[in-house]
Amino acid sequence: MRISKVVLRNFKRFEEETFRLEGNVILTGPNNSGKTTLLQAIASWSLALGRWHELGDLQRRNGGYTRKNITRAQFYPVPLRSFHSLWRDKKRKKYRIEIDVTTDIGNIPMEFQSDTDLHMYFRPMKGADREVLRQSRHFRPLAFVPPVTGLDIDEPVYQQPKIDQQLGRGQPGRVLRNLLAEASADGDAWAQLTTAVESLFGYELLRPDASGADIVADYRRGPDGTRFDIGNAGSGFLQILMLLAFLCTRKETVLLLDTPDAHLHMILQDAIFGTLKAIARERNMQLLLATHSRLVINSAEPEELYSLAGQPRKLADDNEASSLIKSLSIPNADIMLAREMGCILYTESHTDLSILLAWATVLNHRLKDFLERPLWRPVVYEPRANAPGVAAEDHFGALLLVQDDLRGAAILDRDGRANRPASKLEHDGRLLKLCWTRYEIESYLIHPDALARFVGTISGEDAPLASVDAMKQTMQTHLPGESIDNPMLDNAILASVKARTIILQRILNDAELQGLPYSRYSEIAALMRPEEIHPEITRVLDTVADHLRL
Repeated sequence: MRISKVVLRNFKRFEEETFRLEGNVILTGPNNSGKTTLLQAIASWSLALGRWHELGDLQRRNGGYTRKNITRAQFYPVPLRSFHSLWRDKKRKKYRIEIDVTTDIGNIPMEFQSDTDLHMYFRPMKGADREVLRQSRHFRPLAFVPPVTGLDIDEPVYQQPKIDQQLGRGQPGRVLRNLLAEASADGDAWAQLTTAVESLFGYELLRPDASGADIVADYRRGPDGTRFDIGNAGSGFLQILMLLAFLCTRKETVLLLDTPDAHLHMILQDAIFGTLKAIARERNMQLLLATHSRLVINSAEPEELYSLAGQPRKLADDNEASSLIKSLSIPNADIMLAREMGCILYTESHTDLSILLAWATVLNHRLKDFLERPLWRPVVYEPRANAPGVAAEDHFGALLLVQDDLRGAAILDRDGRANRPASKLEHDGRLLKLCWTRYEIESYLIHPDALARFVGTISGEDAPLASVDAMKQTMQTHLPGESIDNPMLDNAILASVKARTIILQRILNDAELQGLPYSRYSEIAALMRPEEIHPEITRVLDTVADHLRL
């Protein structure tokens, strides 16, 4: 069996969503984006279809198929306290869940109807083709495999329903020895399993003994090595052992793997997807795999990647795959805010944002409301302490996977680089980059009247440089006279010298304001009058507001 499309309606977080899943697929996206939910939905569909076939009734009555009931204890794909937790719309308990799966033999839509907290009905939907249903009787059950948990000390031989139940409860470690015993009964499966274990770990997996009260399953390093029970192995070895055991004990079906890279070292994360694909190809299986691992994603082809960040879809090319990998370091808060606000602003630092807000307030500019509560990030963003920085264009590209109509603006310092363009569009025109003509944003605070007013406000009217004349006289030692008499003029010093740490700091030191933190420079901007604000400031504010459609 192969799955090519899944449509979910009213299942958990999904109101209605379509997923196209041809071939082996890696599902990826932020936490709580629906990766596990999709796998659980497919597993629920498989369980319901298999249980419904137990009725042996393909006839329609009153336009619909006979329904079958199931109790919460029998329903293992999703850990539940109440069946009502499956419904997105919990207030309408009679509202159906629909899981519509397109397979290689046709479309098979199943519907689920709530009854009580502990009881539910399901059946094929009215439009389901009877001949397709007839053929689906031969489907092998899908296997939903969560990350491995701790093994029990003793493990008896279980029947398949018990194995499925333990998996549904998120306890695959409790049935690992059973899976190994099942694999050992098939010569080809056992050969594949032991060869893969030897290749990845250098261990010899010994044939399990299921003749006693409990299954004995050991491994050793080489023919003369000491035998160890698999319960003594590390979590990474057990994780891969479980995945390989599932692959080698199933044929011609779909394997649903939830975070198969859990517990794995980076080297194993890099190798595991290729190993899984090779065995799946030999056993004619399809893999649907949910992961956050950059290494697993890197090992896949772009057409194998399916993003659940924003609108679910397969990725188009390597560029989108690269953005997807970068998006894994983006906090969920950024993703939620991007969806809510639809636009984002990048500046060199938070002090730049404060200065822009002060100017927008003085000018009563239309960008003021956004700057008061913006979605803002620095142009080089560290998602976590000591984490590698994410450049604005990469951060924005990652957010586009979530919100494809997102618009962004980045306001950059020139930093003395004459060749940096004043304006540039990236990401198909969605991200606008602007660069100041002067060295940096603080260069536009150098206005004698505004600085004198600031000194008088901080230190009093009798303070040095509190008068405009005294301020001008001191500024002449640091700047050309023409830029003092006409602060709107630009000059080589303002374009080449860092104003924040050199020009402004020297002026404020002369005013006996040594050690004034940069975070207070926005107070200078707030004291400026509209006519003292450089025309370039207004032009930048206008351009950003236009681009962000504010």
